[in-house]
Amino acid sequence: MAAGVDHFDAFFSREGDSPTTKALLRSAKLQLEAAWGEALSADIDGSYEIRRGERQADLGDAFLQYQGARHFTTRLGRFKEPFGLERLSSYTAITTSERSLVSSAFAPGRSQGLQVGQDRKSWTWALGLFTDEPEGGSTRAVTGRLTVAPIRLDQQVLHLGLAASWRDLGDERFQIRDRGEVTSADSIIRSPRMDARDSALLGLEAAWASGGFSLTSEAMAQEVVQVNGDSWRFSGAYLQAAVFLTDDHRGYSRGEFKRVKPVATTGAVELVARYSALDLRDAALGAEASIGLLGLNYYLTEQFQLRLNYLLPDISGTVLAPDTSGDAVTLRALFLF
Repeated sequence: MAAGVDHFDAFFSREGDSPTTKALLRSAKLQLEAAWGEALSADIDGSYEIRRGERQADLGDAFLQYQGARHFTTRLGRFKEPFGLERLSSYTAITTSERSLVSSAFAPGRSQGLQVGQDRKSWTWALGLFTDEPEGGSTRAVTGRLTVAPIRLDQQVLHLGLAASWRDLGDERFQIRDRGEVTSADSIIRSPRMDARDSALLGLEAAWASGGFSLTSEAMAQEVVQVNGDSWRFSGAYLQAAVFLTDDHRGYSRGEFKRVKPVATTGAVELVARYSALDLRDAALGAEASIGLLGLNYYLTEQFQLRLNYLLPDISGTVLAPDTSGDAVTLRALFLF
């Protein structure tokens, strides 16, 4: 379960309200797993949220998976498309209150599909066919990801990744909208709106971890083709640094960084800094935004975390917000049962 408080100024509000404080239940999640022998397994989970005054129940993962020789896997059902280091990481394993501008704007989330791949300790690959049509959408996609860890020691890792996705958007209305790393805020960071035929996504990943220090960066770009053949290009990137003030480090396995397991009974303390930039402007339309973040994390145990973030945003090109000044503070408490 994850709950918390968001406090933000006018930047994050379409009405220009300042300041605003909102409590939220980010996610109360129940997960069930089953296995038949060593090869066949199933996973299903659901969550309940209270955000922006709205209650919502959501189905998360719901899939069957077959794992054959040499960790070759086939997965069928609903799950995250293989795109983005931060997006694929569990919420309990990321280091900030919310994922970066770039991940939330570009990286696809869960869809229904069929995926094949292979997970090894130092390299992974996955390729799948996906659609959101059962949920009322019209998107069909081919998405793939490749990762390698040329350096993979107990407390030292170099991670590199590449992901791509081609998406048939079904000639439907398309627009990127983002809340600026504050989940209870308004979506004032927006691209132009268009009837889109298809799009192509590209993502690059790099991460270096040595002892308690880690450096992570991702860059993503998207080209969207309108029904009339015109193309729009958007992009973004983030750079994040984190360091433990205690004798702790973050584990890594099969293309992902794992949840922190504190060494001492007094827990682990981590400092985080991140800069995210998002360019949704093309043909003199759309917004450009950036957010600087400073964070402090406390991990009492593997089951309890506190995350405190201070965000300093900047934006240009928006016509939605009457006042684009101010900053934000977010606090999250995570309980794992």
